[in-house]
Amino acid sequence: MHTSRIPWALIIGMLLLIAVLVLGFHNWPTIHAAIQLMRHARPGWLALGVFAVVAGFVCAGQIYGRVLRLLGYRLPQLWLISAAMVSILISQTIPAGTVASYAFLTASLRRRGIPATSVALLASLELFTWIGGMLVLFCFGLIYKIIFLGDSSTSQITYPAAALALTVVGTIAFASTRPRPTLHHWVTLIGRVAGRILRRSWSDAHIHQIVDELDTNRRLIMERPQQALALLCLQLFVFVLHSAALLMLIHALGATAPPLAVLAAYGLALIVSTFTALPGGGGTVEAALTLSLTAEGVPPEAALGATILFRLCSFWLLLPIGAICYRLLTTSDDQRLQSDQ
Repeated sequence: MHTSRIPWALIIGMLLLIAVLVLGFHNWPTIHAAIQLMRHARPGWLALGVFAVVAGFVCAGQIYGRVLRLLGYRLPQLWLISAAMVSILISQTIPAGTVASYAFLTASLRRRGIPATSVALLASLELFTWIGGMLVLFCFGLIYKIIFLGDSSTSQITYPAAALALTVVGTIAFASTRPRPTLHHWVTLIGRVAGRILRRSWSDAHIHQIVDELDTNRRLIMERPQQALALLCLQLFVFVLHSAALLMLIHALGATAPPLAVLAAYGLALIVSTFTALPGGGGTVEAALTLSLTAEGVPPEAALGATILFRLCSFWLLLPIGAICYRLLTTSDDQRLQSDQ
């Protein structure tokens, strides 16, 4: 008997579209004013904002490069920047994008001959520094809002999101400091579970090899704590560049805002991305950023216009470029493998 499946994805998409239309109709005067401001944006400030966004992707690529150099590998700068951009776009484009981004990064680096454990360490450090930087920026935004605005109220989603991010950081830090026998026990358990799911047996030699590589890579990082601190500072610098781009786009629309206020607004809005599971953010990031800027004293139409321009420059207009880079990266890696064989 044929049973029809309920098209939940279509239903959710239609509900989101209706919600966007209702909100747009309710706030049409502000949207119309924001569109008028964007039509007369100052080209100089707009170009500086785009440059700051691009510089942020360049710095994101340096995070990958630093970890790989620490592990004894070197990749071309253009490859690192392109991989960082594709990885970031994938993580923001689809639900569970972090998993897809990790799969892309793993496959690309494995094609370059880098072991899976080194790839896992790179992904863990990148996640650790990203969440750590996000928490630092969130705390700054919260303190700034309380001290300078005299307001301790924030969106109810920011506190659970910050708690979730702190839990992830704590879990990674806890796992990375466990003794070797504990790591061996955990890897053995994971291997058994994965073996049952994938119907593949994991030999003791394979498990010992994984633990050896994990232990070696971990000691490389723990013996160089300044490297981990440099990665965190580099990630914070990426966030600062993005907030600077947002500030320049605000100036491009003829409005002004204190740089620290924009940085605080960006930090408060960034934490919302922890709970975003909708394609492209589903508008939640844009809404949070607009509300944060408005709370910092930016006129609503300028806040909305700057947010739209920022998301266009840092995400939506980069999707075609990211697709081309994805194709070039995977094709060049496949051709490299064939030439090596």
